[in-house]
Amino acid sequence: TNIGYLLGRLFAVLEKIQTEATPGLNATIRDRFYGAASSTPVTVFGNLMRLNNHHLSKLEKEKPGLSIVRKQLLGQIICPVKDFPPHLALADQGRFAIGYYHQTQDLWTKK
Repeated sequence: TNIGYLLGRLFAVLEKIQTEATPGLNATIRDRFYGAASSTPVTVFGNLMRLNNHHLSKLEKEKPGLSIVRKQLLGQIICPVKDFPPHLALADQGRFAIGYYHQTQDLWTKK
């Protein structure tokens, strides 16, 4: 339920959706936004959520089933989030990293 942890998970899912919608990218959102997302989320997540709509619509056309699964996962993660905070404390930045890597590992684990 920690905001840093949840935002880390959200960031991992947004990155995964981006790479699934546009395979072979040279730079993902992680390369460009990880630092800002983990320290000043309000400056990044609005833009990332807007970009995510584009990636999801592309994914819907190419892989509709996967699109539904990703939307459900996004909903589960973001449901407890009330607002994107202006800053994350150092401890929450660590939790962001933990959430990011936990979610990344889960996305790569075969079900």
